[in-house]
Amino acid sequence: MQSYYGSLHHQKDCAMKPIVSSVIGGTFFTAIDTARGVQKFTPQGVLTYTTFIYTYHILQCPMEAIHGRSSLLHNVISAGTLGYLGIASGRIGVPFVPQEFFMAYPQVPPPMVGFLVYGIMAGAFAGFGGKSL
Repeated sequence: MQSYYGSLHHQKDCAMKPIVSSVIGGTFFTAIDTARGVQKFTPQGVLTYTTFIYTYHILQCPMEAIHGRSSLLHNVISAGTLGYLGIASGRIGVPFVPQEFFMAYPQVPPPMVGFLVYGIMAGAFAGFGGKSL
């Protein structure tokens, strides 16, 4: 008998289930940015956050299929990779790390720090949500 992970049913669920939560999250984070005065509330802002959140979810699908289970490490790798790519392309910044850090340590590349910060945040949330390694 084939495992759920890696099956066609899993792939369909993995692609479809995060759509609504991604739109809600995208709207929520855009509203936070608007309240902080960072940006106006626009469909483009919602779409940017929604795409980031949805991509984070679907990046975990192949890892779950390969390993045959869900894992906290999949969250870390997915978020870390998106953090790295977002920072390397200049689309997002590194949260919780002041710019002075990068001036004091120019040998530390911001995308690598972004991988760590975003990966650790996703791992913490997944752990608090009950996911195991």
